[in-house]
Amino acid sequence: MHADGYRLFTGFVRDLTERQQTLRRLHELQAELSHVSRLTEMGQMTSALAHELNQPLTAATNYLEVGHRLLTRIEGDAGSRAARSVADAAGQVRRAVEIMRRLREFVRKGEGERRIEPIGQLIEEASALALIGVRDSGIAVRLEIAPKLPPVSVDKVQLQQVLVNLIRNAVVAMEGRQQRELKITAALDAGGAVEVRVVDTGPGIAPEIAERLFQPFVTTKPQGMGVGLSICRAIVEAHGGVLRVAANPGGGTVFAFALPAAG
Repeated sequence: MHADGYRLFTGFVRDLTERQQTLRRLHELQAELSHVSRLTEMGQMTSALAHELNQPLTAATNYLEVGHRLLTRIEGDAGSRAARSVADAAGQVRRAVEIMRRLREFVRKGEGERRIEPIGQLIEEASALALIGVRDSGIAVRLEIAPKLPPVSVDKVQLQQVLVNLIRNAVVAMEGRQQRELKITAALDAGGAVEVRVVDTGPGIAPEIAERLFQPFVTTKPQGMGVGLSICRAIVEAHGGVLRVAANPGGGTVFAFALPAAG
């Protein structure tokens, strides 16, 4: 084989090998994110359900205690047995309330494994995962990462979960829109923190939804569960940041959060 042909062939094999390794790494990251996402969503659902169920369970306890007091005024064996049964029921409801309280505490105090990570690489990997199957959908994607950004101390999988969620939400929001532009940026803010922004050109968020957007079970999607953004906010806050939402001046929505620089 001619030398030039050999070099071309060798370069082709090297590019193919690197592409296969990249795809394999993406699949591994996707599987890891899916696993952590399911675990985190389960924890968030547990916490939210515990909060929602606490009030009716407490009310049930109060009603049972009132019923027990009324039954103790009834003379005879039947009244006595009924009073004991109601007292036992009230005890079990109180036990359920305590179980819920402890579940909420467990979920709230859960922490991930934090390491010093380069924010640019983290964003690039998360974007590649979130945009699988999107490149040919007509969405113009711009990734703007400022040079020489300081690293951040984060749980990489959790932060990638936040980014994947925000990017996929942006993609869904732009379905059917004539203008579909997605911009993901990272730069230093005025306080020296690393600010990450996900900007879309979707329809925006209605004011009545925006006020409650980060609450559990609030969603703009017909089939959504309304826990994704609640999870994202909890993860960002656990890393010392705040997840914010604002209107995109050009139409659409901006989600942004800032992370303290490591060291």
